[in-house]
Amino acid sequence: MNGFVEILKYAAFHAEGMARTAAARRPEKIQFNIRVDGEVLALFRDYCRRNGLDPQGQVVLFMRKVLDTEFDFQERLWSALKEERS
Repeated sequence: MNGFVEILKYAAFHAEGMARTAAARRPEKIQFNIRVDGEVLALFRDYCRRNGLDPQGQVVLFMRKVLDTEFDFQERLWSALKEERS
């Protein structure tokens, strides 16, 4: 019985270490603070509440959409330049 308890302690100790290692590999998130007109923020929060949206999530989605659009724009520009050279 004592050996079984030692095995459980060993497993629990190593499982705890694995959980910390996995958590350490997550992408780092930072806080991003911006100043916004109070009325704009209130209207935006109201819009999100009416539509069941997360306001912070909507800002992040917008940022990703801008980045995706920029990438598409750069790709299209490069394609146009290559065609122009031909």
